[in-house]
Amino acid sequence: METIPIKIHHKGQMKELLIRKGLGLQAIEKKCPWLEFDCRKADCGICIIQVQEGSDNLSPPTAAEADFLKAMHARPHERLACQCRVFGPMTIELEDYI
Repeated sequence: METIPIKIHHKGQMKELLIRKGLGLQAIEKKCPWLEFDCRKADCGICIIQVQEGSDNLSPPTAAEADFLKAMHARPHERLACQCRVFGPMTIELEDYI
């Protein structure tokens, strides 16, 4: 079972976690209280992340995610964590949007 490192930055803090290759970011939800999920269907946007490094190591956006991000005028490096599967190392930044 291959594990992948994920670095998560939030408000000047950094946490590095491991996730099993191919799993969604929801698998680390309990280990990282900064990463929030709500609808899990690409409807609410609470789980938006900024991918700083490793965007090529994520699954491509689903149709629902692409539609949501377009409607929200998201920046090119933003993704919905609930829709991403991880296939290689990555670094993300979390912001407070509320």
